Parts: sequence; structure tokens; C-alpha cells
Amino acid sequence: IVPVIAKADTLTPAEVKKLKQKVRDEVEEHEIKIYHFPDCDSDEDEEFKKQDEELKESFPFAVIGSKTIINEKTGKTIRGRIYPWGMVEVDNPTHCDFTKLRNMLIQTHMQDLKDVTQEIHYENYRAQCIQSLTRTVAKDRSNRNKLSRQSVTDLPIQILPLSETEKLIREKDEELR
Repeated sequence: IVPVIAKADTLTPAEVKKLKQKVRDEVEEHEIKIYHFPDCDSDEDEEFKKQDEELKESFPFAVIGSKTIINEKTGKTIRGRIYPWGMVEVDNPTHCDFTKLRNMLIQTHMQDLKDVTQEIHYENYRAQCIQSLTRTVAKDRSNRNKLSRQSVTDLPIQILPLSETEKLIREKDEELR
């Protein structure tokens, strides 16, 4: 989870700061699992370390979204919104954290996000699938062991084909071994 405050243009800078702190406190209080930025290596350049620190301070990201393209009198085109009191630019870091969020997701931390997804989230999902399959198989076995008044010869013998999911799980287990 990457926390985001949407429609940040409806808040004053003081309100954004207060809301960010409240979100941080509640995430910590309720132990919500969010994406944590990895620590910088000692061999990273100072510019990257500074950029990484700015990203950590920006959490949660206060963003403004807009599809509207505005043509300024200077000929420059920008994405944003026009209000009676002025204009809000989506790509202006003084107006919102959209550029920081975009850079974090697409440039600086993309590989780490992919790694976390593969190594933690997918593996947790896979383990849950395997657990549910083993519970189902164990339940079926215990039901088969409870014989009714029928004789053993009267019970139908079923040979069930492996489902695609079971095949994939077995293949993954073999790869891991």
C-alpha cells in the first residue's frame, strides 16, 4: 500500500501537513502494512539520498489529478485546474506530490516494488493457496475414512484428475526444491 491523499487542492498547505501527520499516526497506531522505502546504500550518490529523503518526508503523497490541459499565455501547456483565485498545476511540486509519486513508482523504486510483490505478496498468496488445498484434501480423506453401513466394495472409487491449480503449485514446489 502506498498511501495517497486525493484532491489535495481542496486543502490549504497547513491542512495538508496536518492531515499527513494524522495519516502517519493512524498507520502506526493501527499497524497498517504499507510500503516502506528501503534504506539507501552507503555507496549511493548524495543527490539520490536527498531525493529518497524527500520521498520519505512526502508520505502520504498529497496529489491533485486532472486531465485538463491549460494553455498559458506564454505558450506553455500544463495539466491542472483553473479556479477563480488562480491555477493549480498537477506537475508543480509546490502544489502537490504527484511528480514525487510518479517518480517513485516509475523510476526510483519500481524494481523494489516488483521484488516486494514477488517475494512477499505472491509467496504469501501461494502459501495460502497451498494451505487451503491441503485442508481440502485432509477433509476429503477424513470423510473417506468414515465408513457408513455400506460395504467397502459398494463404495465408488473416484480417480480425480489434478486441477490446473494443483499442477501449477506442484511445479512451483519442484522449482523451489
